[in-house]
Amino acid sequence: MKKYLLAVLLVANAAAGFAQSTLEKVGKVSLGLQGAEFSYELPLGKSFLLESTAGLGVGMEAYKNNYSYSFYLLDPVPFVSTQLKWIYNREKREAQDKNNANNAGNYIGLQTKYSFGHPNSLALNKALLTDIHWGLQRSIATKFTFNTNIGLGYMYDFDTAYGAIAPVLRVKFGYRLF
Repeated sequence: MKKYLLAVLLVANAAAGFAQSTLEKVGKVSLGLQGAEFSYELPLGKSFLLESTAGLGVGMEAYKNNYSYSFYLLDPVPFVSTQLKWIYNREKREAQDKNNANNAGNYIGLQTKYSFGHPNSLALNKALLTDIHWGLQRSIATKFTFNTNIGLGYMYDFDTAYGAIAPVLRVKFGYRLF
């Protein structure tokens, strides 16, 4: 019985591997309201992506149940983030012959972003933002993408030891490197 169960699991895993061929591994650079970043999207199944990002951009601060985002163009803050995306309308887009290149689709995402802060600024602290959001990603031409999302998250500031609920709005344009 165990051998049959193992065989079924192996076949199901192989089938899931073939089904994920609609999503692609994508490395890209992006520029948007939050700054500049390099990201890599890794398919985790038929409709899930794991996106890892490193960049320079917006700083964060939380204080007494309040928050602030700050962006200094000449002095951006380094950050890293990881996001899990569930692209829920992929099959519908395929059935309607819509462009699905560059992992296009509507999604629900869960993201964790760590901002390293800036030692010379009181408003750019070491902070962690964890949020859930709704977004869309579209392919523009062959190598360009547009991505936007809106949501709500919790920001914890390691320098002030305060936390706050904060809205999230992201807009960025990307260029696919590979």
